[in-house]
Amino acid sequence: MAPPGRLNYGTQPVARALPLLAGLLWFGVLYGIYIQWPQLAQWAIEDATVRPAAALLAWWDPGMQAQAEGARLVVRDGALRVLRGCEGTDLALLSASAMLAAPLAWRWRLAGLAVMLAAVFVLNQARLLVLLQAHLNMPQHFDQLHTLWLPLLMVLLLGGLLLSWVGRFARP
Repeated sequence: MAPPGRLNYGTQPVARALPLLAGLLWFGVLYGIYIQWPQLAQWAIEDATVRPAAALLAWWDPGMQAQAEGARLVVRDGALRVLRGCEGTDLALLSASAMLAAPLAWRWRLAGLAVMLAAVFVLNQARLLVLLQAHLNMPQHFDQLHTLWLPLLMVLLLGGLLLSWVGRFARP
């Protein structure tokens, strides 16, 4: 029996798998909604990704004259178009699913969910700004940064955050 205030999944394999199944279900349902609802994808790209990146860049370096034009981050010397899949939704949903499936009390799952989603947002904004700089100044490195190194770095950092969070707040 679990001590007061602690959840006990029991020793049954099905009971231990429930959080994992819930996380996978959460991921599948939300990703399905995202795929089937184009307005949500448009909002994620234009309003939740490009506009904040343009505002951040305009604050950081006003001389670049950064603006958001739909799905494009436009600066004085060029532009970067953000497509579906580049806005961080897949990592946000995967991180949320992993956190919801973690063996934590619900208060720590929900707090971890907020931390993970904030981390995905911050990392993706940084990724966009690095990609913009690569596009403008080192175009020969853009494809490798875009398809390999920056996604790998984001997955490693988010995985490390998840493992640290679970290690800190997991049930004994």
